[in-house]
Amino acid sequence: IVLVFAADFLSKQYLLNLLVNKYGDVILDPNAICAKCNINGVIASWSDIIGGDYGLSNLFNIHFIWNKGVSFSAFNFMMPIILSVLTGGIIVWLAYYLFKKSSVYERLPLAFIIGGAIGNLVDRIRFGAVADFIQWHIGGLWTFPAIFNVGDMFITFGVILYIINLFVQRRKCIRSFKD
Repeated sequence: IVLVFAADFLSKQYLLNLLVNKYGDVILDPNAICAKCNINGVIASWSDIIGGDYGLSNLFNIHFIWNKGVSFSAFNFMMPIILSVLTGGIIVWLAYYLFKKSSVYERLPLAFIIGGAIGNLVDRIRFGAVADFIQWHIGGLWTFPAIFNVGDMFITFGVILYIINLFVQRRKCIRSFKD
């Protein structure tokens, strides 16, 4: 949980520091409008922000946005405090399940989900929105429709891993009854 949270928090902090140096403190205000940087959709290449390409530009762009909602900006009409309380409640419930009731195969996926969710909750408490900045694409051929962050990647990977583990465990259970 701590490593996932740290990866998410540090990646966002690094990018925010780079963007503040380039565009100023206005980038930290999700409600601000910045004529220089179009704060509702800063599109920049890795080389613009970091000063080098590092071979990533054919797969990822930095497309910085403040997401006031949840996945795919759903529920962006809700007040940040409501989303924070709901998110906090889900995190507490998942953590309780992880530490008190989970099976061995559930622990890593749940840790991924909880760590990513905590990272996004910290953003929502600090800024009233979540910093999303990764846009995945394949050259100029296809672009993933959502913009996400490291915490979102861990949440998604955790959910996929959890579902795979459930199917594997179910098959093992069915086989044990047949034998």
